[in-house]
Amino acid sequence: MALRQQVIVRLSDETVFGHELLLAHPRETLGLLADAGLLTGLDRYILDVAAQRAKNSDELVFVNVTSELLTERRLPFPPDEDLTGLVLEITERSRLDAEAVVLYLAPFRERGLKVALDDFGDGFNGISRWSVLRPDFVKVRLTEGVEVFLPMLVQVAAESGAQLVVERVETPEQHAWLQKLGVGYGQGFYYGRPTPIEGGAA
Repeated sequence: MALRQQVIVRLSDETVFGHELLLAHPRETLGLLADAGLLTGLDRYILDVAAQRAKNSDELVFVNVTSELLTERRLPFPPDEDLTGLVLEITERSRLDAEAVVLYLAPFRERGLKVALDDFGDGFNGISRWSVLRPDFVKVRLTEGVEVFLPMLVQVAAESGAQLVVERVETPEQHAWLQKLGVGYGQGFYYGRPTPIEGGAA
């Protein structure tokens, strides 16, 4: 397994805004780790790497966090650690008590931590979770049919104070369309494929 990063671009001026930290692994690996009870430890390690990279970067570092770490209240950040520059992406993998997560994350957000809803519209990451968590960012995949409701999401994001990040942008035409809609940020192969990071073995 290896850690990689993929660029996130500000669409208004096409500059690099941040990177998402990704774990490259064989398809069956996470299931095996979960069965062995090792997945939480891996999650904590990746979060620690992300926090350290955020401290040494002028750009935001986005990283997925599993619901298990949130519900078990096991984020690996020491007390009083400055978390400015780090963005936790809450995935759609499983259910969580959004109100309890809000309370748990509040002290971390006071120290600069930001929150993103990942894969909005998939799984459990719908409008209700958006309204409770009040995320700083909402990420949505550019898939077939999304053009129907994306203009509405741009408006909802603006009204709620969240920034919209559209993933899987692959062509200049998609990029231009998102700019025209007023989407804040883009991520995908059009801007850059995931690249290895130094010291990124997991």
